[in-house]
Amino acid sequence: MVIRSRLRVSCRSALFLVLVSLLAWLLLACTGNTAQSTGAGSSPTSAAVPSPTSVATPRPAAMERVPIDIQRATLQDTGANQSELLVEVVLPDACSQPRWAVSRDGTRVLVEVWGERPVDVACAQVLREETLTIPLGVALHDGWVVALNGVQLDPGEGIVHSSEPGTGGYDSGLAIVEQVEVRVGEGTPAAVTIEVQGALPDACAELAESPSVTVEGQRITVLLEWQRPRDRLCAQVLRPFTRTIEVGSFAPGTYTLVVNDMETSFTIEPDQS
Repeated sequence: MVIRSRLRVSCRSALFLVLVSLLAWLLLACTGNTAQSTGAGSSPTSAAVPSPTSVATPRPAAMERVPIDIQRATLQDTGANQSELLVEVVLPDACSQPRWAVSRDGTRVLVEVWGERPVDVACAQVLREETLTIPLGVALHDGWVVALNGVQLDPGEGIVHSSEPGTGGYDSGLAIVEQVEVRVGEGTPAAVTIEVQGALPDACAELAESPSVTVEGQRITVLLEWQRPRDRLCAQVLRPFTRTIEVGSFAPGTYTLVVNDMETSFTIEPDQS
């Protein structure tokens, strides 16, 4: 009986040790798998590094050359053994800027003036006046000649009026006629005067001083023209005008009057006095 009891105790102890070992092994295996699983599935959190922002360097705008209106140019001595040229210009818009260059050819001083503005930029059509002071780099003695955009200046007066130096020409056209009023005087023949209201095509155009009047029988044709310096850049705005024109003296009768593209008629009654 004693031997059996001891055998039972020994078996129970051995079984307990086996169970403890097995439990420990299972616990260790699960802990290892959890650690491996954690290591495989997670990665250290990395701080977000902002990518550098690229800033595009603005490219310089392309420039175009434009003619400018030269109103007056004056040569003057600065008193320091130097001479300079004062040039009064009119720029065609809000974007244009004046530019100039001075060179010498022997005893000739060549001055070039022009305008520059950005290409493909919408500019307000506002005329701007500026006066440029251009140092010539020499003192003008006898024999020196100064030319501005191809036009030679008189050293005595030093004045030039030109819309585009070197041309001196003018563009012209027929004025826009909106209304014509005929006034017939008394007596025979009766003096006929017309008052014309209309518009000029831009800010530079001016009415010609002497309109053309042609009489062919009972038909009277009046041509009222405008003029402006050639190649001038002008603000495109209509400018109203009123002009009184003495047409001539005519006998009683009915006449057709044509002023540019407007046609009307009027009658001169016989003098009843």
